[in-house]
Amino acid sequence: MKGDGRDPRPLLAIVAVLALMAIDRAVSSIRIDHLLASAASLAPLALGALAIAAALAPQRFYATRRALAARVTVAVVPADEFDPKPETVLRFAAEVARADRSLRGWLDRRAHAVRVQLTNDREGQLVYLLEVPARSREALRTALRDYEGAELRDVAEVLPDAERPGAAVRLRTELVLAKASVEPLRRLDLDPDPLQPFAAAMASLRAGRGERATVCVDLLPSAGRRDSRLRRRLKREARRAHGQRRSLMEILDNERKRGPADPAELFERRMVGQALDAKLRDAGPLFEAQILLCCEAAERPRAKQAMHGLLAAFAPFSSGNYLRAAGLPVGDAVFFGADNPLRRRGFDRRLATGLHRPARRQVLTAREVAGFLKPPNAHCVTENVVRSGTLLPAPPALPRFSEGDREVIPLGHISGESGRQLVGARTADTFFTYIAGRSRYGKTETAIAQFVHLVRCGHGGLFLDPHGDALERIRPYLAESRIGRRVIEIDVGGGDWSLPGWNLFELRGAGTAAVEGRVEAVVDAFASTMRWSEQSTRAINLTTQAAGALAHAARVLPPELSPTIFQLPTLLSDERWREAVLPFLPKASQRFWVDRFPLLAEEAITPLTNLVDRLRGSTPMTALLGQSASTYRVREAMDEGWIVLAHPGSGGTRERLLANLLLFDLLHAAKGRAEIRSEERKPFWVFLDEVQTYDGVASGNLAALLEQSAKFGLRAVVLNQNPERLNPQTLNALTTNRSHLLTSALNSHAAALLTKEWGRRISPEAVTQLDRYRFIAQVTDRGKLSKPFALEGIRVEDVAELREALAGEPGEGAVTRAEAGEVIEHLETLDERILAALRKLRKEGSEASSDASGEPSSEPSEKPQRSFFVPGGDGQG
Repeated sequence: MKGDGRDPRPLLAIVAVLALMAIDRAVSSIRIDHLLASAASLAPLALGALAIAAALAPQRFYATRRALAARVTVAVVPADEFDPKPETVLRFAAEVARADRSLRGWLDRRAHAVRVQLTNDREGQLVYLLEVPARSREALRTALRDYEGAELRDVAEVLPDAERPGAAVRLRTELVLAKASVEPLRRLDLDPDPLQPFAAAMASLRAGRGERATVCVDLLPSAGRRDSRLRRRLKREARRAHGQRRSLMEILDNERKRGPADPAELFERRMVGQALDAKLRDAGPLFEAQILLCCEAAERPRAKQAMHGLLAAFAPFSSGNYLRAAGLPVGDAVFFGADNPLRRRGFDRRLATGLHRPARRQVLTAREVAGFLKPPNAHCVTENVVRSGTLLPAPPALPRFSEGDREVIPLGHISGESGRQLVGARTADTFFTYIAGRSRYGKTETAIAQFVHLVRCGHGGLFLDPHGDALERIRPYLAESRIGRRVIEIDVGGGDWSLPGWNLFELRGAGTAAVEGRVEAVVDAFASTMRWSEQSTRAINLTTQAAGALAHAARVLPPELSPTIFQLPTLLSDERWREAVLPFLPKASQRFWVDRFPLLAEEAITPLTNLVDRLRGSTPMTALLGQSASTYRVREAMDEGWIVLAHPGSGGTRERLLANLLLFDLLHAAKGRAEIRSEERKPFWVFLDEVQTYDGVASGNLAALLEQSAKFGLRAVVLNQNPERLNPQTLNALTTNRSHLLTSALNSHAAALLTKEWGRRISPEAVTQLDRYRFIAQVTDRGKLSKPFALEGIRVEDVAELREALAGEPGEGAVTRAEAGEVIEHLETLDERILAALRKLRKEGSEASSDASGEPSSEPSEKPQRSFFVPGGDGQG
């Protein structure tokens, strides 16, 4: 048959003959002795290479083992508004992909993977963890700066060690790419969040029964030459996947023709380029990936259900490529995968240590796994995600708190590039602090921690606690003898009725200013308790005149006969008593008692006398207020740096009266420090819990006193649950003059009220959704107000060490105490003894005046008369 001119067989035969001739000639020229000599010369090199390999192999083994043992894990907790852009995620990936290219980096490369772990806590909430080698810890913290609103926390904080019972069943799965690595997975957007299906899968787990799901995505970064090798590998895979195999004759024929390229070849090149473009375009750094899944449960069906949920969560990543379980199927009944008994040990080791040894080498880009390179964002609508609350970073210049630092008071924990830290505020910047928030959300605990730190550092202070629970928390930290000698306890709610003496009218030798200040304190306390407004002029004036009369009488009586608050009803209802007191009063006060008091209705005195009688009905209050000689004096406590723990009791009107007496006595005493030079006024820290208890509806006195007291050395920390319950004047004074403002969760109306103070930088909804022990704070630092920022509350254990040896020893106390029985016995005859003393003083004064003038003194010819009814009298105004 006649051959075709394009038949390549003749040319192929010629080439084959030439090749055989060349091989024969080369073999005939080789000499055995030369071959042996060459082998002998290469033997040292081979032995040296073998020795080096033998030396490096154990080094690499031990280096990898040490690196695995030193890996660190941190929990990354996102804020509610956390929403990074895709470019931010790729930048984070580029920073964590920086590999150590030194010899040490080569030795422990399998231990250098960045692990992204998703698991559930005891409440079934998704927790996002990052695990890196110890030497990459700072690099990770630096990379996480790109994520505004992501906090770093200790793993023990979000996943306690003994949080679940042991599980009986454990299922394992390793995922690998079903096709070549050059075939890309789907590039998922961050809205909706790719992690949402994982959170939904974990929501059905019963963590209390030991059910747990774990997803580990280990990403071994590549850089430098490793990155170049991986890219060349992807190109080879693209050619194998899309190239058409051609024979040698076709290649030689194309070379002979030297004409235009074959369309099939052009199509092949285009397909290869498209494959690489789909994989690598705007893809970020490359990673060698290892994906491990593990589900634990008490029963196998529950574990299988959890595993199916995790596998379904990976389904959205499927596109040109997809993830499948690694292993060998045998029919439909048997699958030799990661859960096979022969492979479990290796799988568990990789899961526990972070060793990167995947079943199949696979390359993924940062863009393909972008959903795993960030914690759940704001578009993850599933509720079971551990979050930190609102997105407000703390100012970087806040001072770090350390125990014993007298110049800093603790505020709370923040999370930054240096991890979780305890920060504080400078005492020099602290005058008024307002803390709001619902009950059991950490505001009182924060105040306890601040108070304990301040008084243990030598400051004086008063903690006014209507409930008494805070004082129980404080006492053990003041048991040390050097601190206990400064403690005064005023606790009328406890079982111990041995109390210090506090007489509001012990004023012997006091000046006019001190008398007027004490009278104002008593009147303000009664007005605040009874909710008297400025329209209640009659009740306020009656209280002022009665308190003033007792105060002036106390100036002339001996200390053991000083009248107490329980002499107010006696003064108002006993005519003999008023007659005895009148000569010692100023002329203006005498005219009130002689001219106007008789015109008052009988019931005008009832509100005042009834309230004092109710005080007398309480044994501990009688023991506290019924002693003529005081052992507790608030001015002395301020100047000497005493520690006052006051529990006035919670409940009725008389408890509010005692609380108000304590507070207003303190505020008016602070004004009396005007006589001391400003630099000599020791700061005195006052903590007022449930401040609405002491805040009258319309009096406004508390606001005025708070505004004035800072200049006299008083530092106030004011707490209550709802700012709307405060008098508007008081709230205005606090927000205007505040140094620091902290709030935990509030209702929507109260939240809107406080967020106005921050210029609407945050929404009221963010405040209403705060978790327990989470605050939004604005503080003064070096004279400037910071922006609002998120803060985690503190406990007293965070700032003070409890000394076990002294925890049960009571403090000696700063003052002496009297038993209730002795005080009651003293009060039984005090009215008559005071009356006798006043008459004696008056008689002695009359005799002295008579001796000086030579004439007897004249007595009043008329006694004051009472009218029993005044039309329109209401007994209060």
